Amino acid sequence: MVKLAKAERTARQDQILAAALACFARTGYHATTMADVANEAGVSKGTPYLYFASKQKLYVALHDQWDCALGARIDAAIREMPAAHQRSPRRVLRALVAAVGAHVTDDPQTCRVLMEARTLAAYQPAVAAAVQDADARARRQLAGLIRAGVTAGVWPGGTDPELQARLITATLHGMMAQWHLAPGSFSWDAVADTLTRV
Repeated sequence: MVKLAKAERTARQDQILAAALACFARTGYHATTMADVANEAGVSKGTPYLYFASKQKLYVALHDQWDCALGARIDAAIREMPAAHQRSPRRVLRALVAAVGAHVTDDPQTCRVLMEARTLAAYQPAVAAAVQDADARARRQLAGLIRAGVTAGVWPGGTDPELQARLITATLHGMMAQWHLAPGSFSWDAVADTLTRV
């Protein structure tokens, strides 16, 4: 009985997240209300508040869902590589960038909605915290990978791993924006190949 209730709660939460995504995609963050989300989900006006205390928290949950799914995709891509390739920082970086591209192309609506997060971060503290946390985590992982590549002689000894990590994340965010302006106008594999030549 408890498992069923938990499964129902999870399903309802997913229903509300899907409705929020549809609303944010249609009218943007600021124009969307919790009542809009409830209407889209086909639930009473108060139901979204049982799962998310505010629109901001609902948006952050959507951001976290995207981030977790992206992390899982990257981990899976690296696990699927031959063991020898997993020891190559350059090949791991290429797999990571390709996984980001696949995530963007497989879930363009969520990516497009979350592109707004960087602007919202200037005005919404909870969104800022989520974006900063995700960025810091990504940069730490990338810097570690670049550092390993410098040690292995893959990249020049004077490479600044932290700066390179920032450049890679900035490039990926810029390419996401370009993808949404002109879907299919470039190859994410080509992006992966180019970024691994750092």
